[in-house]
Amino acid sequence: MSDTQFDRKPNDKAKTGAPLLPCYDDLSASCAYGWSMLKRGVKDRKCAFHTPSIATISATGSPTIRTVVLRGCATEDKILRFHTDTRSGKIAELNDNPFAAMHFYDAGAKIQLRLAVRLEMLSGDAFDAAWEATRPMSRECYQVMQSPGSIIENPQHVQFDASASQDGKAHFVPVAAHVLQMEWLYLAARGHRRALFDFENDTQNWLVP
Repeated sequence: MSDTQFDRKPNDKAKTGAPLLPCYDDLSASCAYGWSMLKRGVKDRKCAFHTPSIATISATGSPTIRTVVLRGCATEDKILRFHTDTRSGKIAELNDNPFAAMHFYDAGAKIQLRLAVRLEMLSGDAFDAAWEATRPMSRECYQVMQSPGSIIENPQHVQFDASASQDGKAHFVPVAAHVLQMEWLYLAARGHRRALFDFENDTQNWLVP
């Protein structure tokens, strides 16, 4: 936390740093801006929100964290989507405990989002739609015959088999992240802004940065 006062009013003498976002002092607009950044993260591979971190709980009770690629954002339903391998550690952890945390940070915009989510493996039509939208280059990742994280003596020992893996489909799984809460943090020279949006209880509140 910086020495900048949270409640300091902007004035002519304090006009330093980048121009403020229009949502600076607006709770609802801050929430909407956060969702707009998530939506952009799906479409723009250069966007910082395209590759968030997600933390789950291992069987030993310790947290594990990794980077995923954001593949979908349904704003109205408050659902994000990423893809992974059925044999990955995060799937085993999801089955034990579906609750997880996601972290997004855009250093240029100085905006951080921390999300509390509930994970769900998708099947049926949702699975088919996600698979059809997956590019050939991405499908190669799921054609690997060893499980992710397996020990190998040499990096060249990774085995690919498109036919045995149904072009990778046998190991592919789309995961929906149902967003339960969003914590917004906007770092601004005039005073930081932090807020919590609780979608389960339909509440929104400013927080001390």
